[in-house]
Amino acid sequence: MKKTKILFILLCIAAIVIFWNLKDKKLVLAPQSGKLASSIKPLTKEELNSEALGLQESFVRVAERLKPAVVNISAVQTIKYEVPQQRYEFFFGDPFEDFFREFGEQYGKRPQPKKEYKKYRAGGTGTGVIIDEEGYVLTNEHVVHNADEINVTVNINGEEKKYKGKIIGKDSRTDLAIIKISSNKKFPAAPLGDSDKIRVGEWVITIGSPFGLEQTVTSGIVSALRQSIVVEGRGYRDFIQTDAAINRGNSGGPLCNIRGEVIGINTAIFAPTGVFSGIGFAIPINSAKEVLDDLIHKGKVIRGWLGIEIKPVDGAIVKQFGLPDKNGALINNVLKDSPASKAGLKRGDVIREFDGQQVNSVSGLQSVVSKTQPNKKVKVKIIRDGKEQGIELVTGEMPEQVTGGEIEETEKETGKNVSSFMGMKVSNLNDRLQGRYGIPGEEKGVVVVELEQGSKAHEMGFSEGDLIKSINREDVINVDAFEKVTKKVKLSEGVVFDIIRAGRPVYLSYVE
Repeated sequence: MKKTKILFILLCIAAIVIFWNLKDKKLVLAPQSGKLASSIKPLTKEELNSEALGLQESFVRVAERLKPAVVNISAVQTIKYEVPQQRYEFFFGDPFEDFFREFGEQYGKRPQPKKEYKKYRAGGTGTGVIIDEEGYVLTNEHVVHNADEINVTVNINGEEKKYKGKIIGKDSRTDLAIIKISSNKKFPAAPLGDSDKIRVGEWVITIGSPFGLEQTVTSGIVSALRQSIVVEGRGYRDFIQTDAAINRGNSGGPLCNIRGEVIGINTAIFAPTGVFSGIGFAIPINSAKEVLDDLIHKGKVIRGWLGIEIKPVDGAIVKQFGLPDKNGALINNVLKDSPASKAGLKRGDVIREFDGQQVNSVSGLQSVVSKTQPNKKVKVKIIRDGKEQGIELVTGEMPEQVTGGEIEETEKETGKNVSSFMGMKVSNLNDRLQGRYGIPGEEKGVVVVELEQGSKAHEMGFSEGDLIKSINREDVINVDAFEKVTKKVKLSEGVVFDIIRAGRPVYLSYVE
């Protein structure tokens, strides 16, 4: 009883203390209606920065105007697969085994069950943007790749309409495609801007259908320009990099500037976790403009072609090939029966000028050649053996495609047939090494049979199995010649190795 009284007294004292503290601090309790009382008021229009309001309004207007021109694309592909045959097994052997063996010996092979196939439909989604009132939709090629059926959903003023889409043109090299949808009414078309005027740091807006969601608007800035990346084994140049959120399903959607002009087509993301991580890439709209006419009217992009493999000119190549500067592109390989081969271009030539335009880089040569119409006679200026000369050739049309197993551990060569250089061991070429690494029979040189990871040779780019044919343009037909030439190598002056790797010629260059 006494404990109960003491507890009651303590509770009363606690209640008095709490009430007294609330009274002193003048705390405002929420009224019984359930609404919270706030002493902080929102900013009035007069107090807000007019520039901030203007920027916000710009985002709103861009979204309102462009969303009707942004479509959702559903691509369906029919995949055919073989049905596994049911096989009956017997614990004591097949009772018909002897019969089929005798039958097969007399009349041919054992009868095989007829193969059965089934089909299933796989679907994927992406985004596109209407670029013409007649219903031409620009998107990524990978969104509609191998699709048997295309469904396009257009959302205008909150009303969804579905259309059957037809692929009328696509190009895997730029990852662009054109889909056509038809209606008796005009479609809302987005204006195309000028991607050459983009500046790093300016605001951009993306619109798309990530993860199958309805039209979603995100914003960010241009993070970088002229980015070159490799996506699923294919290289792309001059991408726009942005931190505006791009996720799966955004592919093919527009990247817009603050004026509501399309300046890029969202294409790829850097996503180590599988979702957006702050780095997205878009194809510049000016690159798309260059191929739109071919895609719409020809169904594909017609490009010029030389039939050569090229690599950049660096300091080592400048010194060892006797070049005046780093401008140009070094021919690493000339394809058989190609326009370059027919014109007399050779491996080791450095292209300095093409059709009157100076060549400053590999990408520069690729760009000017691809823009040249096939069957055009052009003049090419090259440097061969330190001397400049001109060659005439007729361009070809770039084909759709220009046409092993694991290498087992290398046996370590020993004795006088082996030499070491900067962390790698080379051996004279013999039949065993030739067969092991698939080296063509007519080639001569020394083979890399051992390579120390992290060594200077590893840094230079060597791999086991490389056949070294020459160093700084001096032939190395055996280990003795290799040692003689390497003694003269000065990394500060640069070194160029002419090698064969997996049957293909490659130049490796290095300078400190």
